[in-house]
Amino acid sequence: MGQQARVTSVEAIQLFRGSLIEFGDETRDAVEMLILEVRRAIEWLEHDRSRYWPAQVRKASDAVVTARNDLERCELAVRAEDRKSCLVEKKALRRAKERLKLCERKVELVKHWKRTLHHEVREFQGQMFKMTDFLDTDLPRALATLERLTAALDRYTQLDARLDTATDLTREATQQIEHDKGSQKQTTDEG
Repeated sequence: MGQQARVTSVEAIQLFRGSLIEFGDETRDAVEMLILEVRRAIEWLEHDRSRYWPAQVRKASDAVVTARNDLERCELAVRAEDRKSCLVEKKALRRAKERLKLCERKVELVKHWKRTLHHEVREFQGQMFKMTDFLDTDLPRALATLERLTAALDRYTQLDARLDTATDLTREATQQIEHDKGSQKQTTDEG
């Protein structure tokens, strides 16, 4: 036994154990919240955005067709020298084409982020598995060890207190015996 533990407070170990329990509860709650947030993000990307942007592409395509038809009608209705008067229709067509490009780009981005998200979710799930494994196995084991440790230390301090009491009683008895011997010796010397 080369090393000895210097435990100065069993209460500190009990407080530490209580803090570990609180840590476990808070960590479980945080893990559950993270999992829900990830599910929400997946749902938003795979269902909401995956439907929204293709629908926007269809609307933007329709808007381009409408703007092109409006421009053609304007150009047919106006004389060749008054072509500048179709400026509003040209701007509308340009804006409609820009919106279509934006929507098509968003469709591609959604596809990209779906792939990226699936990869990141697999990584996240691996880390969460490690954390839940720790919370389900290692933490209860540590808590049980601390419980056994505090119980052993409580038994030790009770034993130590009994030994102190026994030592005190022995000391008092020894002092009484010595006192009694001194009193007897004094009475024999007097007699």
